[in-house]
Amino acid sequence: MANLLSKVLLIISQACLILHFHMPYFYEDCILEIAFLLDSSESAKDYNHEQQKKFVLETVDRMKSLQLSSGRTLSWRMALLQYSSTVFIEKTFHDWKGPEAFKSHIGPIAYIGHGTYTTYAITNLTQLYMTEGTPGSVKVAMLFTDGVDHPRNPDIFAATADAKHQGIVFFIMGMTRVAEEVSNAAKLRLLASVPASRFVFNLQEKETVEKILKEMTCCEVIFISVFPPKKSISNLLS
Repeated sequence: MANLLSKVLLIISQACLILHFHMPYFYEDCILEIAFLLDSSESAKDYNHEQQKKFVLETVDRMKSLQLSSGRTLSWRMALLQYSSTVFIEKTFHDWKGPEAFKSHIGPIAYIGHGTYTTYAITNLTQLYMTEGTPGSVKVAMLFTDGVDHPRNPDIFAATADAKHQGIVFFIMGMTRVAEEVSNAAKLRLLASVPASRFVFNLQEKETVEKILKEMTCCEVIFISVFPPKKSISNLLS
């Protein structure tokens, strides 16, 4: 789990570096806002729900020591939603009072255990960023899912497309090996930001956290997703 988280942070670090050199009118600090969307449906019962919370706690701990290669200051805050047949916004961005206070609220989060309506989680997430997000921030959503929704779940791809249009970058976290079945894996790739190979992971993999942190700090992918350039990235960086 640790290696997976490192990949994600590597993407963010480089995104801030590019902003510093090519968009000087943005904030002096790199502002990162991460929202976790935990699957609290029937498929996440017992171990899977606890594993998601463990991932969040480990992410918070690793974020505290993250430094950007550009030398700029990384300012960050987090929010957390969990979803089943309903969506509970457990912690908003406005609730943020630092990493330790955030961590203290993770353990008591109760499992819901009903149907899987992932679309409602995504629409709630989009609204949260629209009302509480910081202009110019790197907006990251970590969506936990096995790719299986209730038959009555509304159009998830339309909801995700709208969120991406608002500048939200999606990391998709497969909870179980069910997420790796052909149809589910294809769905997860469509939900993720592009390229999907850098934004789709599975909690059952070893060193997941490290891999995600590495992605957050290694390349310009998040920058492209948040601020789509009119020119190709090669032209932008030339």
